[in-house]
Amino acid sequence: MPKKSLYRAENAVLSRLLREMRDAAGLTQAELAKAIKRRQSYISTVENGDRRLDLLQLREYCAACGVSLPTFVKRFEAAI
Repeated sequence: MPKKSLYRAENAVLSRLLREMRDAAGLTQAELAKAIKRRQSYISTVENGDRRLDLLQLREYCAACGVSLPTFVKRFEAAI
């Protein structure tokens, strides 16, 4: 049986890239959370790899950081 996506190596890459994207945008977790109308703890669990994002949430996260979804996906694909 395949591992759940939270426990796959690719999830660690995704979490790292999300954190790097937020840092590059000059946003704190609290600022990003406010921009996407979530709590800071939500951002923390995403960046720690403990929470999955669906496509719409990922798009919202990227937009708040000033990065297009296709650009982020290219970075992800290159990193894995």
